[in-house]
Amino acid sequence: MTPKYSYISSIEFIDNLEFDYIETYSLQRGSEFEQESKIGFKEFDKLNRRQVEKGDLSETEMSNLEKLKKLNGFTQYLINTDGEFHPSSKKTGTFKLDNEIIEKLKSILNTPIKEVPSWMCAPIYRDAIVFYDSENKIVSTLNVCLSCEYMETKMFNHINADNETYNLMREFFIELGHKVEEE
Repeated sequence: MTPKYSYISSIEFIDNLEFDYIETYSLQRGSEFEQESKIGFKEFDKLNRRQVEKGDLSETEMSNLEKLKKLNGFTQYLINTDGEFHPSSKKTGTFKLDNEIIEKLKSILNTPIKEVPSWMCAPIYRDAIVFYDSENKIVSTLNVCLSCEYMETKMFNHINADNETYNLMREFFIELGHKVEEE
């Protein structure tokens, strides 16, 4: 099955999104995450090789291999296809619709689009926003890679934004306590 890609502007995204509050998250960063990733990759590699070469993994080892497959070799999003938050994610804030942070975010995403960045790297989403309705249900997510200036709501759902949008998003996340400058 061929994936269906969609592309919308950041302006269209935020102007058509109905939500009551947001949560902001930082993920996939820091020395602890890096260390755990190295250990996880080594374990994944070891189990995967053994499964391919010998096929003698126990049920527990197969379960571990499946979990590790989801965390290795693929673009990581704040929320995976099973609806689980990334194990490295840390909530940095919750903001209701009437908060000035929401107005700032809307303003940033409404930055006129003059030039969409087009770096040739794979995104590593380290910052994200979850949009909720009044019943605490997720309406949408926004995964942001400030390094390659890229955004997706989820796999294959791309958000196009101007270069300046990413500069403003960087300031926004730093203001909220994200360790952006350490990358």
